[in-house]
Amino acid sequence: MSRCIVILSFLVFLILFLPNKDLFAESSGIEVGMRYGVGERVPGRFDGDLKQFTSTFNPIIFSDVNLKGGKTTYLYEGFLRFLLDSRNRVGFFVGRNDWQILQLTEVTSDLYYTKLNSEIYSYHVMGMYHFSMPIWKNWEWESGLGMGFTSADWNVRGYSIGEPLPDTQYFNQKGRLRGSGLVYRAETAINHRLYENTFFQIGIGYHHIAIDKFSGNYNGETSSFYIRADGQVGVIDDTRIIDATVSTAQSFRRLDMNSGAWILYFSAFQRFLD
Repeated sequence: MSRCIVILSFLVFLILFLPNKDLFAESSGIEVGMRYGVGERVPGRFDGDLKQFTSTFNPIIFSDVNLKGGKTTYLYEGFLRFLLDSRNRVGFFVGRNDWQILQLTEVTSDLYYTKLNSEIYSYHVMGMYHFSMPIWKNWEWESGLGMGFTSADWNVRGYSIGEPLPDTQYFNQKGRLRGSGLVYRAETAINHRLYENTFFQIGIGYHHIAIDKFSGNYNGETSSFYIRADGQVGVIDDTRIIDATVSTAQSFRRLDMNSGAWILYFSAFQRFLD
């Protein structure tokens, strides 16, 4: 993904030095379009916190956690933009961002094995501002910034198994959590006129979501992912969080998600002039 960013940036600046001909003169109207993107998440605190996952807060039980997947993201969007003049436009973007399945496995010193598969996806509504500049014939460059609101679903499926035979115990793990917060976007792209008012776009954007907590149903109880003062993370029933605080002599807070991704996207849009 980083190579794509460098290559596209080089092409943008290279084209900017070409002679400007047939500059666009549209001053008002609207644009309606669709977008698809694929990207790569930037590992951050959220991933680091999950690597401290534990199925028990018993201090004499140790665990080894492995986290994989969840790096690739997929973006689906529709947008409506208003041309303020030949260079400036504002608009609304509505879409969905899906993560690759995130897989967490844990092995504990008391011989329990836990495997959790997380399906995480978010919906967002953003307002964005774009500045565009004709660069050569039927080509133009644009760059934009935006922010808005997001709601994310975190679905967990898995199991825990432990104890030697014949006393082996098996537990299903099932959760459906939800959180809401803010989303931010910075992007740059090249637009190419295919027909009179039909455009194809290729660009790169940084998409960041910030959600302060998740809550919902986990194994039939109203629960959340909590992070302890010593960094350990686990799922705790919201009604028992006070007992857990007293028994471990530590404070808890709900696990937050701050996660960003670089996304290479492709768009097609139609321009309607006044």
